[in-house]
Amino acid sequence: MPQTTNIEKVSDLLKDDISLEKISGIKEQLIKEKSTLEYQLSKKSDHYYGLVEEGLNLLDISQESVKVVRQSLNDVNKLSTENRSSISRYDVIFNSTKAYEFIDMTASIYDKIIQYGELTKEIERLIEEELDQDPVETGCPYLLQIHYMLSQARDFEDQMTVMADVSSDDAKRTVQKLFQKNEVLVKKFDKLLGGLIVDIIEIVRSENSSLAIRVFKVVDLEEKEDLKIIALRNIIMQQAIELNSSKSKKLPNSVQTSKFSLDKITDKDYQLKKAIYDELLNGSISGRTNVRNYKSFVFDTIRQSIQNIFIEVRREYQGERRFEVLENLDWVFNELLLVKDHLSKYCPEYLNIFDIYFEFYYDELNVLINELVESEPETIFILDILDFDRTFKKVLISDFGFDKNDVKTIIGDEQKERLFADYLNLLVTKMQEWISNLIKAEFDIFSERSTPPHTDSEGLLYLDGTKTCFQMFTQQVEVASGSNQSKILVGVIEKFCGLLQTRQKDWNVEIQTEVKKLIKYNQLYNIDPHNIPSEYDCPGGLVEYLTAVANDQMRAADYAVAISNKYGELVSKVYEKSITNHIESTLDGFAEVAKRASMGIITIMFDDLTKPYEEIFGKTWYNGSQAQQISDTLVEYLTDLKTQMNPFVFTTLVESVVEETILEFVGSLKYEHSFKNKNNKFLECMKRDFEIFYKLFIQFIPDTEDKAIIIDEKFKLMEFFMDFSCSPADEILNTWNKCLAEYWDTPVEMLQAILKCRKDIDNSKRKQLVLEASRIFADPERVSQMVNNGVPPTFISRLVLT
Repeated sequence: MPQTTNIEKVSDLLKDDISLEKISGIKEQLIKEKSTLEYQLSKKSDHYYGLVEEGLNLLDISQESVKVVRQSLNDVNKLSTENRSSISRYDVIFNSTKAYEFIDMTASIYDKIIQYGELTKEIERLIEEELDQDPVETGCPYLLQIHYMLSQARDFEDQMTVMADVSSDDAKRTVQKLFQKNEVLVKKFDKLLGGLIVDIIEIVRSENSSLAIRVFKVVDLEEKEDLKIIALRNIIMQQAIELNSSKSKKLPNSVQTSKFSLDKITDKDYQLKKAIYDELLNGSISGRTNVRNYKSFVFDTIRQSIQNIFIEVRREYQGERRFEVLENLDWVFNELLLVKDHLSKYCPEYLNIFDIYFEFYYDELNVLINELVESEPETIFILDILDFDRTFKKVLISDFGFDKNDVKTIIGDEQKERLFADYLNLLVTKMQEWISNLIKAEFDIFSERSTPPHTDSEGLLYLDGTKTCFQMFTQQVEVASGSNQSKILVGVIEKFCGLLQTRQKDWNVEIQTEVKKLIKYNQLYNIDPHNIPSEYDCPGGLVEYLTAVANDQMRAADYAVAISNKYGELVSKVYEKSITNHIESTLDGFAEVAKRASMGIITIMFDDLTKPYEEIFGKTWYNGSQAQQISDTLVEYLTDLKTQMNPFVFTTLVESVVEETILEFVGSLKYEHSFKNKNNKFLECMKRDFEIFYKLFIQFIPDTEDKAIIIDEKFKLMEFFMDFSCSPADEILNTWNKCLAEYWDTPVEMLQAILKCRKDIDNSKRKQLVLEASRIFADPERVSQMVNNGVPPTFISRLVLT
C-alpha cells in the first residue's frame, strides 16, 4: 500500500478525539495488517520465483536435447560416408541397381501395354451393361469394379504421358494413339456416375443404402487421390524452382547467351514433367499424375440436375398459372429433409452435402421467386410471394434447425421491401379508386336527397357509404392479416386511414356547401318565393341527411376501434402501437365531421329564427313572445332529432344549441335597441326568456348527463349580462372582473355593445369603462396564465356583433 494511502488512513482513524488505549488498539490493528501484507507478498514472490526456476530448467533440458540431435545427425552423416567408402565399387553397384529397376519397370510397362486392350474391353463391357439397365433397380453392382479398373487404365495413361513428354515426339504420338480408348471410357463412366448422382435422392428414398455408399466411396477415393497428387506436385514444383534458381547462378556465360539452353532450363512445365518422371522412376508416384476433380464433377452435376428440375417446373407453371407454383413447392423441403436426415449419413462429412443441396435449391428458388416479382404481380399474388417467403424461413427454423438470425429471405431484403412498396402502391391505387367512386356516389345521394336516409333497428338514421367504406377496409385488412406480414398489415391500415382522413375532409366541405346552399335558398325564398333561380334550387331533407352523416361518424369510429383491437392483438407491441396510432388519427376526424354536421343542423335551426332574434331587446320584445317562438321551433327540431340521432351526438348537439341560443340572444345587441330599465322591466323580460329556455333544454338533457355543466354554466353568463345591463356604472368593472374569472375570453365588444344600449351611461363614461375593461382583458400576466395552463376557449369567444 503506498505511503500516502497509509498516512491518509491513519489520519482518518485519528480525526476523532480518542483515548490512549484506543490509539494502542489502532497500532495493533495496523501491525496485523502489515504482517498480512508481508505474508501475501512473500507468498507471491515464492510463486513467481518457482516459475522462473522451472523455466530455466526447461531451457537447460532443451539445449541438451538440441545437442543430442545434432550429435545424432553427425553420426548418421559419418556412418553414411563410412558405408559408402567401405563398400567396394559402391557407385557401380548403385548404378547397376538403378538399371535393374529401370529394366523391371520397362518389363512391367510392356506387360501392361499387352494387357491394356483386354482391360479396356472389360471396362467397356461392364459400363455398357450398367448403362443398359436402371441402376436404381439393379443397384449398379459393378460400380466399384469399373472404377477400380478404369483408375488403373487412367493411372497408366498418366504415367506413360509423362514419360512420353520428356521423350521424343514419336513417343508422344504413340502414347496418344495407344490411349485413345480411355477418353471414350471416361465419358461413359462419367455418364454412369452422373446418372447415379442425379438419382441419388431417389436411390436413398428407395432405401438402396449400399449403392449410395458406393457412389460416395468413389467420390471420396477420387478426392483423396487428387489431394495427394496436388500436394506432391506442389512439393515437386517448389524443388524445381529452387533447382532452377541454383543452376541459373552457376551457368557459364557461353550457356547464358544460348536462348535455347536457357529456355530449356527455365521451362517450368518441362521441369515439372521431368521431376514427375524422376519420381515415377524412383517409385514415389505409383498412381495418377493429374487431378481429376470428381468432387467438382459431383457438385456441378447436382447443380445442373436441380436447374433442370426447375426448368420443368417453369414449363408446368407458365402464363396465367405461373403463380400457382407457390402452392406447389413443398417437394423442395421434402427433398432437403431427405438429404439432411438420410443422404448425409452415406456421404463423407467434409463434402457438406446438405449445405451443397441447400445452396443450389436456394439459388434456384431465389431466381424463380424473383422472376415472379419481376412480372409485376397483382396484390393477391404479392401476398402469396411474401407468404411463401415467411413459410420458407419458418420451415428452415422448425424443421431444419436453422438459427433465426441466420435464415435468409428467399427473395432478398431489397426485393422484399420492393414487394411491400408495390403491394401498398397497388392497394392504394385501387383503394383511391374505390373511395373516389364511393365518395362521388355518397355526395350525389347527399346533394340530391331524392329519398330519405335509412333507419336502423333503433330508429337512428344512416347512409350506406360508411358501412360500404369499412367493408372495403376490413376486407383488405383481413387479406393483409392472412399474409402474416405485420409490415403489410400496418401499411394497409396506415394507407386506408390516410384515405379515411381525405374522405373526412371531403365530407366537411360537402356539408358546408350544402348548408350554405340551403341558407341562400331560404334568403331568396324570403325575398320572392316564386322567382328563385334554378341554380339555387335546394332539395328538402338536409337536416335528416346531416343527422345520418353525424350518426355514421359514430359508427365509423366504432368500426375503426374494432379494427384496431382485433388486428393489434395479432402483431408485436411495436406494430400494435403503430396500428393504434393510425386508427386514433382518424377518430378526431370522425368527431370533426359529426360536429360539422351538427353545426350544420344548428345553422339551419337558427336560420329559421332570424326574425324573432331581430326583435330581441326591441319595443315588441317587452310584451312579445319571441323567446317562446324560439323555444317552440327548437323543441320541434330537437324532438325529432332525439329519436333519430345517436345519443352521444344528440347530447353534444343540445349543448351546442344551448350555446347558440345564448350567442344569438346576446348577438341581438348588434341591432342597438335601447334597454328599458324603468321599473326593472328589462330585467323581468330577461328572467322571463331564460326561464322559457331553461324549461326547453332541461327536457332534452339525459339523466346520465350533468345538467349543471350543459345548462347552468352557460346560463351563468346571462347573469353577468343582466348585471352589465342593470347594475350601477361604478359596479360594472367589478362585474367585468368576475365575468372574466368565469369566461376568461369574453369579448370586450359585448360589454361595449351593452353599454351602448344603456341610456343612463353617457358616451364619455362608456369609453372610460370600455378602455379600462380592455386593459384588464389584455393584461399579459392574465392571458399568459390562461394560455400556459391550457385553458380552452369558452363558447362566448365565438360571439359576433357585426
